[in-house]
Amino acid sequence: MENIQKLLDQVAVISEKNAEILDASGGRFNIFKICGVNHYENTHSTIIAEFLNPKGTHGLKAKFLKSFIKMFCDKTLKQIFDCENACVVTERSTNDGRIDILVEDRKNHAIIIENKIYAGDQEEQLKRYDNFAKKEYSKGNYQIIYLTLWGVDASEQSAKGIEYKRISYNTNIIAWLEECVCIAARFSMVRETIIQYINHIKSLTNQDMDTKNKEEIIKLLCESAKNVESAFLISENLNFIKIPIVNKIFLPQLSTVCEELSKDKDFGEEIKNETEEQDWSKKHSCFRVIIPKCKYFAIDFIFWKDGVRDLSVGVWYEKKEGKRYEDTLKKLRHYFEFTERIPQRMWNIFPEHRDWSKEAMLAIYNGKMAEIFKDEIKKILELSKDFTQAKMAN
Repeated sequence: MENIQKLLDQVAVISEKNAEILDASGGRFNIFKICGVNHYENTHSTIIAEFLNPKGTHGLKAKFLKSFIKMFCDKTLKQIFDCENACVVTERSTNDGRIDILVEDRKNHAIIIENKIYAGDQEEQLKRYDNFAKKEYSKGNYQIIYLTLWGVDASEQSAKGIEYKRISYNTNIIAWLEECVCIAARFSMVRETIIQYINHIKSLTNQDMDTKNKEEIIKLLCESAKNVESAFLISENLNFIKIPIVNKIFLPQLSTVCEELSKDKDFGEEIKNETEEQDWSKKHSCFRVIIPKCKYFAIDFIFWKDGVRDLSVGVWYEKKEGKRYEDTLKKLRHYFEFTERIPQRMWNIFPEHRDWSKEAMLAIYNGKMAEIFKDEIKKILELSKDFTQAKMAN
């Protein structure tokens, strides 16, 4: 245990040095992060599509697209695709859905990119895109690319029997963008924008440490057999520390948030954290905030996947009649991106820290996570005020 503590102290020193470098160099400044370009797949698709577009505002014509095809497309498509005359669109409608990014040339060849940041596959999604492509371009003239943060496979129900190429943000897209930086060397505004986007992706995929400091940590961990053993012991227990952090630190913070909101004159009712301590590693683990007098309505924060991942925020409600109720439901439907009828539930992808890894745990320790929850709860309570007060009165 003494060696583990020593190792942690040494790593902490390197981490502090990395933080000092970021502060001194302005490395923390990132316009993509400031604008909230985290989990919004459509926004990432728009950015990537602009780089791929030969007619894009970057002014480098088909150079970025050629680099992308060289890195990720099959040999046949590399030889036949007409990059100079390609057209790039996002959210391309088909009879069975929308393609995130579609790149077509004038010779009827296509690259179909399905972009997944956090959302799961829709029913038979890649199968439907493949059926569309067979009709539009015929076999051999198109390629389906499945892009995710970590390069995972598409679900079996979405892609069984379908040929597709899986690529990742954390390695493949970063490698492509780094080549784009070289291509744009003399286009300073384009170059610096790409660098910022690379840094943003590194932040999303936990790769935002300076290379020199990362090498120093690796050297330290490899210094002795004891250090290697300690490093693996720490690694094997990383996921387990999330449970006590959430149970012992965050749940009391959430209760305090609810107490503060209960005293807020804008709401004027008791608001309560109903969440009990639990094993947060299981999917569908949920924080629940309620208004005790309004038993048919709750605000839920749900992890859809195992390992404290894929967090969403939404409301559960019981179906009632009445104009006042319907008017408020319209407001809620406008705010929330996704809606279920049975059970009655609406939700959004969580605005920040979708997966509770290092940054989320630190946000719990410094109180930022509690503030994020408070802001979301306040927004939802404001939208729901007429609805909850109307029902409380009945």
